[in-house]
Amino acid sequence: MQEQLLQTLRELAPDGEPVALTRLAKRLDERVSVLLRELTALSDASIGGVRGPGLVQLACDEAGRWTVRLS
Repeated sequence: MQEQLLQTLRELAPDGEPVALTRLAKRLDERVSVLLRELTALSDASIGGVRGPGLVQLACDEAGRWTVRLS
């Protein structure tokens, strides 16, 4: 799933601009919560004391809208 996720991000935002997580979920026909888990593992977040690879950056605005961009 991670390869497909990264490929879809490259297609939607070839210049690295942010992509709405809802748009990505619709394109992949996947739930936002599932994508958040996958994207967190691809970010630089520390999970179990181990930092991720930092391939993506997640952001949440004041209205609670999530976006993701390739690093």
